[in-house]
Amino acid sequence: MRSPAAAVAWEFRQRHRWGLIVLAGYLVVMVTIKLAVLARGRPIYLDSPESFGFVVMGPVTATFTYLLAVFSFGLDGDLGARRSMYPTRMFTRPLTTGALAGLPMLYGIATIFVLWLVTRLFALWPTGSHIPSLWPGLMLASLLAWTQALTWMPYPLPGLRIIVAVLWLGTIDTIAILALHFNARESLMLGILAPQIPLAYLVARFAVARARRGDVPDWRGGFVRLAQVADALSRRREHFRSAARAQAWFEWRRHGRSLPGWVAILLPFELVLLWVAGDSNSLVFTILLAVLLTPPFMATFAAAAVSKSSPDASDSYGVNPFIATRPLTNAELVAAKLKMAVWSTIAAWVLVLIAVALALELSGTAAVVLERWHRFSAVVGGPRAVVLLLLILWGCIASTWTQLVQSMYIGLTGRAALINGSVVLVLGFFVLFGPFAEWIVETRRLGEIWSALPLIFALLVALKMIAAGWIGVRLYHRRLVSDRTLVTGAACWSLAVFALYGVLIWLLDTPHIPHYLLMLVAILSIPLARLSAAPLALAWNRHR
Repeated sequence: MRSPAAAVAWEFRQRHRWGLIVLAGYLVVMVTIKLAVLARGRPIYLDSPESFGFVVMGPVTATFTYLLAVFSFGLDGDLGARRSMYPTRMFTRPLTTGALAGLPMLYGIATIFVLWLVTRLFALWPTGSHIPSLWPGLMLASLLAWTQALTWMPYPLPGLRIIVAVLWLGTIDTIAILALHFNARESLMLGILAPQIPLAYLVARFAVARARRGDVPDWRGGFVRLAQVADALSRRREHFRSAARAQAWFEWRRHGRSLPGWVAILLPFELVLLWVAGDSNSLVFTILLAVLLTPPFMATFAAAAVSKSSPDASDSYGVNPFIATRPLTNAELVAAKLKMAVWSTIAAWVLVLIAVALALELSGTAAVVLERWHRFSAVVGGPRAVVLLLLILWGCIASTWTQLVQSMYIGLTGRAALINGSVVLVLGFFVLFGPFAEWIVETRRLGEIWSALPLIFALLVALKMIAAGWIGVRLYHRRLVSDRTLVTGAACWSLAVFALYGVLIWLLDTPHIPHYLLMLVAILSIPLARLSAAPLALAWNRHR
């Protein structure tokens, strides 16, 4: 490396190069489309809130969230732990504490600001909308800088980082929303936001200095008496009943709190937009849709760290001796991760449901949602409306859990290229889904895609069943799981498929949708092959 600063830049470029390439490609496509439209002399504007949300706000939000996680090292540590999330491997570099804190902040702020400028200049904004030039980019940069400072700080209590980050970042976001509501002057907002970055740098430098010397405050001693009372009330034993329960607890302590923490940090930024939406039905439901997609989206990033044996190890994706020598089979180690994912998913969605209910009530948009709900219930009937709502909610929750666990067959292999590549693919899906859906609608190709759905789903089902059969044979011959487990798993999967199929038939009882198509949807919706491959991947990684 030419210089230590270039080494830090290489750190981000090398570890996240494919994700950054995808984002750069998206910006190039956005610029190309805008220039092509202007060259034809026919300006196009996205006046529909749904179109604007899918084509502009959705991809930009996904991009900002990814950059927030990358430059704050949010993919490398436990958000709920006491110690700093700043990677200890960085402390071996010949850099001062100020450079260790300042260089990642500088690179992140520059990337975020370029993202905003390109979006401001080349995105297709709604007709007549007044978009500020600089201060939104400065706000995004300050949010990133404070996220870095607050996540790098060591805390005296577990979970305190999440509380502090939500309160402080929510305050900055509220200031921005009030500025949009009252049409604040650009100079005023620049004056408010500009000092935030140097203040965040000072806090980040202090945080990195403490982390570098291993200074982690501990206030847990003051809660010893309270913990003793809680133990007495719950009659908790000082030991675990089995090694499997101990492993599940260990997995929760390592990774279980990260997803609820990131969801808690992002929710205020999304729900505060309800105060701007007002009586716009389309915008309110677009915001709620973004909120429902937040846990599955963040689960994609959290899943990249689920299979890590040690965040500080040089081979961070391999199985370290502590895990490899545990008195547990590969299937039991995978089961502990599955249980952790269930707890993490439940915690994240409890936060979402409580936050949405409070935001709708306090913002005054609950009446908009209730009015649309009554109209929908009158059209399809009360029971069907309730079942459809529960099915959507169950689908979002199941998708969150699935995103956490379905990539374990990749993560447990120990190959960093496969793990990072899976994150890039999902990020590319979120970035390109909105523009692709809008292109389908604009070119009126919905009929063609609808006609091809049975064939597409049939091919996917065939591939899924072939992969599941191959994996089942491997599990049986290598004795990684017992015969009883294989039979029970197949029976539970079949029961879930038929249950979902029955609900879909009752819910979508129409001659326009054939029943075999619903069966294909049910088979594809319940995870099987990728989940079953996790013990195989762990066995290969554990004994390599």
